[in-house]
Amino acid sequence: MPLRLIANWKLNGSLEFNDQWAENFFKNFSNSNLKSIGIAPASLYIDHIRKVIGDSGIEIGVQNICDVESGARTGEISATMIKDLGCKFSLIGHSERRIFFNESNQTISKKLILANNNSVMPILCIGESAEENERNDTHDVLKFQIDEALKDLFEASSLIIAYEPVWAIGSGKIPNPEEINSVHKMIKDVVQSRFPKIDLKSVLYGGSVSSENASSLFAQEHIDGALIGGASLDGKEFAQIANVFNELK
Repeated sequence: MPLRLIANWKLNGSLEFNDQWAENFFKNFSNSNLKSIGIAPASLYIDHIRKVIGDSGIEIGVQNICDVESGARTGEISATMIKDLGCKFSLIGHSERRIFFNESNQTISKKLILANNNSVMPILCIGESAEENERNDTHDVLKFQIDEALKDLFEASSLIIAYEPVWAIGSGKIPNPEEINSVHKMIKDVVQSRFPKIDLKSVLYGGSVSSENASSLFAQEHIDGALIGGASLDGKEFAQIANVFNELK
């Protein structure tokens, strides 16, 4: 089963945090299937997280990779490096990377290619701003981001897209689940029609997902799962979201 629930811990974590998170998660998770769950910790903690979760089946990935394979890029990590550590996926193009680090669609395209070439599952993040949403430009903005990111990829055995409205991330506000479902269907249609050699495994929703709204989201046909930020920092809360997912999907 492809990844369906991914915890993006962003710039958070410590050795103590990792231990406490795992204890709270496993204490509250009520299913034996962990194959669809992934964690993207700060890269420093990859080995420690692996020890903490053991052979549970949870996949470990990263929040970002460099757009070149090696060389003079102080502070960066490459797709080959994370593959060497056994990481299975990488987030690419998260809105915080686009906004705070000025990542362009061209840079994101290069990262997708490098992830794919190294058999690292790329998770392409796309989303519109509040202003674009208010102008009803959501579909056009997302189509442009998809086209620009995938135009040089040509062929890929697996891709996940995460739809994260920029205005919903960390705000506590989410679009209507039916609206999200419609956007997800559009995303699937665009990839299938324009990039038939790219195998889109799932489309996840991200932006203020919680155990309280999870059931309304996962009940939708085209919402395959979620990329979860703030709520994923609480092991119990993330386990409860996973429990809801397993009940509905």
